[in-house]
Amino acid sequence: MSEFDGLAGVRPNLFIIGAPKCGTTAVAQWLADREDVFFSNPKEPFFLCDDFPNMAGEITLVDTPEKYLRLFAGADPAKHKVIAEGSTAYLRSTRAVARALELNPEARFIVMLRDPVEVAQAFHMEQLFARNEDQEDFETAWRLQDERAQGRSLSPHAKAPEFLQYHDTAAFGPQLDRLVALVPEERRLVVLQQDLRDDARALWLKVQAFLGLEDDGRTEFPKVNASRKHRVQWLADLWLDPPRPLRPGVLAVRRMLNEHRPPAIEALKKALRKPHDRPTLSPAFEAELRALFAPDVARVEAVLGRPTGWPRPEVPAAPLPSAAPDLGQADLGQAGAVRS
Repeated sequence: MSEFDGLAGVRPNLFIIGAPKCGTTAVAQWLADREDVFFSNPKEPFFLCDDFPNMAGEITLVDTPEKYLRLFAGADPAKHKVIAEGSTAYLRSTRAVARALELNPEARFIVMLRDPVEVAQAFHMEQLFARNEDQEDFETAWRLQDERAQGRSLSPHAKAPEFLQYHDTAAFGPQLDRLVALVPEERRLVVLQQDLRDDARALWLKVQAFLGLEDDGRTEFPKVNASRKHRVQWLADLWLDPPRPLRPGVLAVRRMLNEHRPPAIEALKKALRKPHDRPTLSPAFEAELRALFAPDVARVEAVLGRPTGWPRPEVPAAPLPSAAPDLGQADLGQAGAVRS
C-alpha cells in the first residue's frame, strides 16, 4: 500500500538523484530548457527522502503527497516525454529510490558522481552557504561528525543535521549497492562529473539517448551552481533562518520567489553572493580521506566498468630487501629448503 495510491495527478518518470555538487544542476537545466521535458520547481523537493525528516517541511514546504504531486500539475504527458525532479539527497537516502518506484515503477534514474574527497569538501562549503554548518574549517567539521550524530555541537541555524555527516554523503559504495539492487541497468545511468567537464556535448548526447529524446543540438554548456559565499552574513541569516515570529511569512515569500524567480530578485541574489574557492586540504588529512573512500571508488569503478581517474591513496613503497648473503654452492639447497 503506497501513500500515493488513489491520488490523481501526473507522476514523474525521471529522478536525478545525486550526488550533490556533481553537476546535476547543469543537466537539470539542460533538460528543463527542452519543450518535451517538464522539470519540477523547485528542482529539489526532497519529499521522497523521508529518512531526512526536516528536509521537505523546513526547506521546500513540500510535506504531503498531495503537495508533491502538485509540483507536476503543469506537465502534459502528451507533450512532455520526460517529467522529472532532481533531489540530490535521494542517492544517499535509504528510502527515496524505493519510494520513487512506488510512485512510478517504470521510473528512470540518473546519477552523477565525482571524486568523493572533493564531494565531501564541496558539500561542506554548501552547508556553510545554507547556514546549516558553522565550522568554516572542513577538517574541524569532519572531526565533529560523531559528536553531531548524537545531536551535539550543532550550529544554532542547523535545519538538516543529517547533512553534516560528510562521510555518509560521499560514501558512494553502499549508495550504488541500493540503486543496483532496486533499479535494472536499462533504467539507470551513472556518469562522472569529469565527463561533463571533459566533453559536455558527448555527455549530453548520452543523457538524451538514455531518455529516448532526440538531440536538441545544444552546443553551449555554461557552468552553473559553482561554490559561493554570502556577501552580507546577517542578511543571509535573516533570510535562511528567520526569527520565529517572522518565519511563516519569510518561508512563504521564499517559496513564491523560488516558483516565479523574478529577474530583479535573481539579479539581487547574484549580487549578494561571491565566489568561494575550495581550500587546499593538508596532505595528511587528504591521505586519510583517500584511504577511507578507497572502497567506494572501487565500487564506482565496478558499476561503471571503467576507471574513474580519481586520485588513489598513496601506498608507501615497500623497503628494498637487504643484500643476500653470499652462500656457497653447497648451502643453496638448504637455503631453498628453508624458503619452500
